Amino acid sequence: MKADFSGEYVLNRQASTLSPVGAASVRSGSVHITHQEPRFRYQFTFLFIDGKTFEGAFDLTTDGREATTTERGHLTVSRLQWDEGALVFTSRSEETLTFRYELIDAGNRLRLTEQVRGTDHDQDNLWIFDRQ
Repeated sequence: MKADFSGEYVLNRQASTLSPVGAASVRSGSVHITHQEPRFRYQFTFLFIDGKTFEGAFDLTTDGREATTTERGHLTVSRLQWDEGALVFTSRSEETLTFRYELIDAGNRLRLTEQVRGTDHDQDNLWIFDRQ
């Protein structure tokens, strides 16, 4: 059975393991997911130690179809697909981003396993968000 990820989540900074290059400077964050299989909309806001924010969103289907966009003059190819009970998001442009979305603790937490490759600051991050 496919999980429904819909909900509001707040970053549990203490439960997360973030790379010292980049992600470790995140102070707080929130995620809003609207998931009506096969549509998946992910919106996020992160606040950094220096007071800056980073916001974004994507809207994909979970069937693995590629979606292309142009961001800051660069072609980006993204896809979202099921891997058993988890959703795996992959985005390729100048770098490759991979996120594995999983509901844990009886659905009370969202675990995002992130891998960033192809930059001068490759990262592996484990983000834990508590459902609100």
